[in-house]
Amino acid sequence: MSTQPAAYDPFAWFYDRYWHQQFHSRAFPIVERLLLGRLPAGAKILDVGCGTGHLAARLAARGFRVTGIDASPAMLAYARRNAPGEVFVEADARDFRLKERFDAAVSTFDTLNHLLLFADLARAVKRVAAALQPGAPFLFDILLEEAYREHWQEELSIVEPDHVLVLSGGAFDARDRRAHCRMTMFRLVEGAWERSDTVISERCYSREEAGAALERAGFGPPACYDARDLGMEGEIGAGRVFFVAEKRG
Repeated sequence: MSTQPAAYDPFAWFYDRYWHQQFHSRAFPIVERLLLGRLPAGAKILDVGCGTGHLAARLAARGFRVTGIDASPAMLAYARRNAPGEVFVEADARDFRLKERFDAAVSTFDTLNHLLLFADLARAVKRVAAALQPGAPFLFDILLEEAYREHWQEELSIVEPDHVLVLSGGAFDARDRRAHCRMTMFRLVEGAWERSDTVISERCYSREEAGAALERAGFGPPACYDARDLGMEGEIGAGRVFFVAEKRG
């Protein structure tokens, strides 16, 4: 993810193994439907908060050229293995600057919810706009308050012979609209157990706030879709919406 490298570095191995591919196997048909049909063959796509590179790999397999940015060096190390030949840059979504101009941008798996202030969200969207060609589309998803109220407090345990993860969600704080998830991880590495602890924080944004950030950055009126209406069922689609907006010419 794009703004919490210290939190995501120890989680990268588990994230790559259990989450990123699982999410994008269900999200990629939505990316195809809402974005890829608009693009010419070989288009250059910017992947903001690219994580461990599973979306980049799928895009590259379709002939697109991908540049991914993420602030977590550990995530990027996996991305370079999962999508060899694509470009990955260590950068913060709020401050990145690239020389290239892209034909489209994507940001998936609630990456933008990791920006804990609206000002940071607006900065990130503005940086995306600066990286795009006029008329280029930007596709992203965010989680609304519903997702945090209904599912964030759930717990998960994974116990395998060589690794263990215990995930405990915290209550959603309606005052600052943030939620926190605590993880304790163990891995057996070269015969010795290694422990890591981390906290992941997210903030919910409304459709109106996302639209305001897009407008400030110079995008046209966005289209907004409920993930469940696009076929993303179950907990992963609950409270999730996808936006598509084009940079004004």
